[in-house]
Amino acid sequence: MSGPINLYKEYVVIHHLLFFWFRKDSPQAEVKEVLEGIRSFATIPAVKNVSISENRDFPESSDPFTHAAVLTFDDLEGRNEYLADDLHQSVRRKAMSVLGELKTISVDTGQASESATQEEPIESPLGASVQRDLGREAPSLEYLAAQLHNAELTRCTIPPLSEQVPGLSVADSYRIQQLNVSRRLPDGGVIVGQKVGLTSVAMQEQLGVDEPDYGVLFADMLVGDGQPIPVSDLIQPRVEAEVAFIMKRELRGPGVTEADALEAIVGALPVIEVIDSRISAWKIGLTDTIADNASCAKVVRGEVVTPIAEIDLRTIGMILTVNGEVVSTAAGAAVLGNPIRGLVWLANKLAEFGVSLQPGDLVLAGALHAAISVTEGMSVHAEFANIGGITAEFTS
Repeated sequence: MSGPINLYKEYVVIHHLLFFWFRKDSPQAEVKEVLEGIRSFATIPAVKNVSISENRDFPESSDPFTHAAVLTFDDLEGRNEYLADDLHQSVRRKAMSVLGELKTISVDTGQASESATQEEPIESPLGASVQRDLGREAPSLEYLAAQLHNAELTRCTIPPLSEQVPGLSVADSYRIQQLNVSRRLPDGGVIVGQKVGLTSVAMQEQLGVDEPDYGVLFADMLVGDGQPIPVSDLIQPRVEAEVAFIMKRELRGPGVTEADALEAIVGALPVIEVIDSRISAWKIGLTDTIADNASCAKVVRGEVVTPIAEIDLRTIGMILTVNGEVVSTAAGAAVLGNPIRGLVWLANKLAEFGVSLQPGDLVLAGALHAAISVTEGMSVHAEFANIGGITAEFTS
């Protein structure tokens, strides 16, 4: 870790104000639910203040709105340039979900800027691997993890971590992921498995990366076949059809082979993974998606696990339909040449962190196709040869 560096720094600080207005004839119970969502923004590190003022009187000549909430935050050197729009859109989605229409809410914004100078020691929290602009302090791994955690809670997005910290390493990105995994455990989070991401050429090209990544699956991410998934619970969801495995015994790297992996599983099952990035506009590189728990959100899975001793996973065909229309076709070979190789890669990668796969773990081997954006009302069905089908239903 580098020592303290004394610098005379000049900042440009932009002070943002967001005013949320609701119609006076809006149902009060529903309005209060939306207000609670706005109040939760106070947990975002950049937000300075959230004040609620309900049923404020205005002159008869004014528009029929009641001033409901004021939110302020500072943008230092462009670090939070997306936050105003993300907060705005988050409130609009919540209002649409709860009130059923957007005409009940209006948003006004304002901002002012000023220059500020400060002389203070700066210590890099990320180590020598991160190349920093010496006029700007790099945020700590803990701060970056908190941004992602709060973004998920408030259904907002944040700027790419790779832009906030140019040169952010893969190792530090996995540390950020682990910080948020550890944050879930004391609150009752139960780990049920792992996912491998970015295994197909289509997904790597879509996101501009050149190697897989992995994330941790929790019990509250699992959804039964055909059960409704509210889009309002997500930010910018996409779906992927995948082959998954159930572990029969521990699988520990390094040195795991395809034969080892095949012997360690009960069998295969079809899943639809719902991925959801907490990074603005899916503007992600490898380090962004790793830190964001490989964009994990939901996993739709069935209960039937098929033994695969007589099945060639490379030639398993898959047809993906949306509302009955075919949108993608693929074969198992799209995943690193064979889905079992996703499991092999994962076991060997986890060994770098002293972790192994355990009996009963659910492992997603990776998508067979480029991810497809989700909207409410979509019915997504993936039909796999030999191992069956799975359906994801998306509601408002």
